[in-house]
Amino acid sequence: MQTVHQLFFAVLLACVLYAGMAHAAEGDYILKDGKAYRLTGGKEIPLKDCEVQRAETESGPWAWILVDPAQFEEMKGSKGGIYFFRGKENTSAGFLPIKEEAASCRLAFSPSGEKLLVSWGMEYIRHLSLYCLDKGKGFVKKASFEVAGPPFWVDPHRFVFNAINIDKGARVKGRFDLWWSSVVLYDSVENERIVIKEATATRDYTVNGCDTKTGTLDVWESSVKQVKDWGDDTKVKDTELKIPVPPAG
Repeated sequence: MQTVHQLFFAVLLACVLYAGMAHAAEGDYILKDGKAYRLTGGKEIPLKDCEVQRAETESGPWAWILVDPAQFEEMKGSKGGIYFFRGKENTSAGFLPIKEEAASCRLAFSPSGEKLLVSWGMEYIRHLSLYCLDKGKGFVKKASFEVAGPPFWVDPHRFVFNAINIDKGARVKGRFDLWWSSVVLYDSVENERIVIKEATATRDYTVNGCDTKTGTLDVWESSVKQVKDWGDDTKVKDTELKIPVPPAG
């Protein structure tokens, strides 16, 4: 049986979908038979350089495409960002503008489908934003972070990521893959950051995965004996750690 929360969110999604439903117009994007098309000159033109990405959530499936008109000729004239679709019918379900590097975006929906993490930017330093689904406004930005690598949801409201301390600069001059990196958990209900493993002068930490069944995080500890050793890869020691996820609340 559906809980009251599940029923409420189902109604919320229906409202969002209804608000976003409209007949496709010139220049719009649509999904058909698992592929993306753009309506041009009254025809459905297939997008060769556009991958349809998908996620299954407790509230049903999401699909989206990344549109970057600055990079792809077939997208010229469009707004750059993420175009969303919902359900088996691939109904248009909103748009999230991304002003820069839209093609580099990576998305991670929460298990419930109520919240969304979007990251974009360079490989070693990325901008991560948390969005929540609002009935009247669509996706609303709630928080942002500077990170490395992908984030991982640990439950419907909390996620972990590698927080980069840009203020401290790179560990070694010219090495943009060596920043002070700490493992941080963010509680989107309490709006609270919890540092699980904090970087020091001789230690960095990187989360590589989360096992939600066992409630543990896969974390790599990179360490050196002396600060000057960061510039010599042979002197950097990597150790795999299993760390329990802190209890909620």
